Amino acid sequence: MAKATYATIYETLKKRILAGDYSIKMRLPIEDDLIKEFDSSRYAVRKAIEQLAAEGLVYSVKGRGVVLLEHSPQTQQFNLNLGDTTGVAAMNRGRSIDYQTDVIYFEQVIVDQALSAKTAFEIGIPVYAIQRVRVINGTRAVIDINYFNAQLTPGITAAIAKQSIYHYLKTTLKLKIAVVKRILQIDSAKDLDLEQLDLGDNNCVGNMISISFNDQGRQFEYTESHFIPNEFNFTRLIRN
Repeated sequence: MAKATYATIYETLKKRILAGDYSIKMRLPIEDDLIKEFDSSRYAVRKAIEQLAAEGLVYSVKGRGVVLLEHSPQTQQFNLNLGDTTGVAAMNRGRSIDYQTDVIYFEQVIVDQALSAKTAFEIGIPVYAIQRVRVINGTRAVIDINYFNAQLTPGITAAIAKQSIYHYLKTTLKLKIAVVKRILQIDSAKDLDLEQLDLGDNNCVGNMISISFNDQGRQFEYTESHFIPNEFNFTRLIRN
């Protein structure tokens, strides 16, 4: 029988934490017990706990083990971590969320002067231009406007875009992500937002701009994520 991977351990523990299975003891089982339960390596258990800690679900305390952080109803909202690179679907796995992606535009284009000014990509290079609407619990809540350098991220397709581009980049292309710069701002809703998002009476959108670089220092992505108000909980953990 194959040993459990860190991803399996992480997802199982996350589901238990969110379901309140450990709420009475307010801490995870000790490391040795988790290794035995999952028939896994110590490295896999520690990596899973590190991921849970990165999402603000647990906190390691010397002499006390891995403590669970208390959860309020707000922590069950759809989360976007300003420091996370796994993607919104992966981060919210284990929550009771119906999550779908509609790819409404997919083309390979050449960067012109206007697009270069917007994205900082070099004029003349090919990029994948993609627009994806994220449907969350039946609400058209987010539109991602993506541009990926086609020379650095070859082989992206509409089918991949519908699932997870970042999963493809990390697992198939083995792309190493060195730095992601993010800017969060409020913008007036554009025609695309009004057409594709369930804005209701709102005339503005949140906009999280992400610019990503590989381990050679080259920019491979520019993305704008426009999201409707009142649905999102952005997080940036601060540890002492």
